[in-house]
Amino acid sequence: MEVATPRKRSRLPSDPSASSSNAAETPRTANRGNPKVSRACDFCKSRKTKCSGNQPCARCKARGKPCRYDSAYTRGRPPTPPRSASHPYPEGSPLAPPSEEELVVSHIDPPLRVSTAPSRASPELGMAEIEGQILDPTSSPTFLHRAWKKLLSQGTESWSDNAKRAAESQPLTMAGDSPLPEADEATRLQLPSPSESRMLLDLYFDVCIATYRFLHRPAVERWLVVVEHNIKEGLPVWHEIGRPRAAIVLVALAIAISHHEKSETIGGVDRTSSLGDVLFGVAGRLTENETGHPKLESAQARLVQVIYLLITSRFNRAWYVFGNTLQIISAIGLHRRGQSKRQNVSGDYIHSQYRMRTFWTAYILDNYLGVILGRPRHFHDDDIDQDYPDCVHDEDMGSSEPCEPPEEDEGDYHIEALIYHAKIAQMIGSISREVYTIKPIPHQERIDAAYRHVQRIHEWRASLPLHLGSVRPSTLIVSFRRQAIVLKLAYSHAIMHASRLFILGGTDSNPIQQPYVEGCIAAAKTVLKCVDQLAKDGPIFHAFWWTHYVTFCSLLVVYVFEIQQRRLGRPILGATDPRTNLLELAEKCQQHLALATASNSPSRRYAVILEEFRSAATSQQARLEIDPALHNPIETVECGTVDGQLGAQPTHLDVVGPVGETPMLDFDLLDSWQTTDWLQLDSSAFWPHPDYDDVSAGWSDLAGWSL
Repeated sequence: MEVATPRKRSRLPSDPSASSSNAAETPRTANRGNPKVSRACDFCKSRKTKCSGNQPCARCKARGKPCRYDSAYTRGRPPTPPRSASHPYPEGSPLAPPSEEELVVSHIDPPLRVSTAPSRASPELGMAEIEGQILDPTSSPTFLHRAWKKLLSQGTESWSDNAKRAAESQPLTMAGDSPLPEADEATRLQLPSPSESRMLLDLYFDVCIATYRFLHRPAVERWLVVVEHNIKEGLPVWHEIGRPRAAIVLVALAIAISHHEKSETIGGVDRTSSLGDVLFGVAGRLTENETGHPKLESAQARLVQVIYLLITSRFNRAWYVFGNTLQIISAIGLHRRGQSKRQNVSGDYIHSQYRMRTFWTAYILDNYLGVILGRPRHFHDDDIDQDYPDCVHDEDMGSSEPCEPPEEDEGDYHIEALIYHAKIAQMIGSISREVYTIKPIPHQERIDAAYRHVQRIHEWRASLPLHLGSVRPSTLIVSFRRQAIVLKLAYSHAIMHASRLFILGGTDSNPIQQPYVEGCIAAAKTVLKCVDQLAKDGPIFHAFWWTHYVTFCSLLVVYVFEIQQRRLGRPILGATDPRTNLLELAEKCQQHLALATASNSPSRRYAVILEEFRSAATSQQARLEIDPALHNPIETVECGTVDGQLGAQPTHLDVVGPVGETPMLDFDLLDSWQTTDWLQLDSSAFWPHPDYDDVSAGWSDLAGWSL
């Protein structure tokens, strides 16, 4: 199948009116170069491209687009854009701009004072079109594509070529993922010994799944006995128990095998020789060949497959299998409280409890995959009325009720972690909708939403049971220790998700936000300390796919915060400065992340993207030491909003040194940073591979500009 390649963006023709006006410039005007444009049209503003400032502007005129100035202007009274001297729109043309009376400016953001710093808009020579977007060198998409290019260049030439060819030959639902061995449900399987298989099941339930407890342990153990008997007798692996249950057993073993392999070696394993892949391949065939109406085990069999695909870094296949899983969950009504009665499901207590557990596990994954991959959620809270499951141990469940009804002070329950994880996952979805909405809402609404959610997260933290919130994880048994670490990371991630928009603000002029900035940095530090300890304990850190993502978010917060501090003229004062220790911890964790797994995994991509931020955060310190004049505080605007974004604008900051010896990421990126750019960075490791051969000229232009 042919894939359309991006077109190279040609340079726009110069405006004849500009040429004629240049001839008449006074020497003083000529020395200033291009005149400053105080307002860009809506089209140029949405693309973050340079605008000529007249109406119609050069870009809209060249494209035949209507040139309008309807978006909010927050720097005082909006200036009326001058009419273009050449090629005006014909009177009555549908492309003609509205009259001055028709121009209505919506005051979305509160007014603020701005500095008189010169515009740092990038020259149009650096424009490029990448995957249908018109980008300039300071836009975050362009920067991220450069990081992708660096990722490819760090491997061998054959690696990038082979990866590209392999992706083009793979099915759409697996493109870019590591291949799986060919398998069929009739494949002759060789399971580990019975004792090893039970050890693997213990590993699955105690360590691998943490909070995702949607399988009934005694039932899975019984199914394993049947599967082993079928293999021994040469019968179909699903004989007597059905395809979904057999698939559940095989994938549970595959997850434990993969986890064990990763925890034994740094950098992952050779996937082609993994028994886990073979077991997963057979399980996949079993679910594909399933017949009849869907049932609870149909959803569980696919949900456990999603977890295996995630821990083996096959995110593309995981996304599509998860989509099919959600369709089955909706079809059998797991999201509804009374659906089981309408479907005449028996009053089996175990069955009803695992309907709830299966749904809430899928709900958690839906919220987190949405932010990790940068894609919309499937579940909507308004459509859900499912109860949380009861706090009861698997072995205490009876067919009609718990064998021993739990009492308040009876003990700790593994299922509590699932319930609390679902609650904080709901907050993550709510934060994404309210704080990071793509709708043009007043920025103050984003801030107010962040305040509310930070408070809710603190209340969630205070409500945790002792063994999940207050007790040191190292003192707990393995299963509870893993759950406590997961919820600790979930709490820190939620705090960062809600409050990181404040770290680009000038807290001196808005002290109300200072505690939120400190809380965000403290949350990032908590994650990094936890990750560093996990890495010291052994390679087990490399087996946790979600931990890699939270580490990435934490490092982004640390580096962006450090860049902002230096933009505000606050250099690190020495080895005793707390920021020094934080940066050292961040660099160690970035190394852990880079070593987490194979070179084509999201973790490796995270590390390459982070390197651009780390370079920008650390290189400027050297410059401040060389040039003491830069220790003076930089003049900033009053903390407020610029184009809908909280921030403070520097009057001068340039990266010194020739191109190629300075970080590709410049401080200018933060000048135009939007709140929604955080979500773009969250999912940056999962962008499609750009075709560098076809945009090589565009990259050459971009590389020629010192950002």
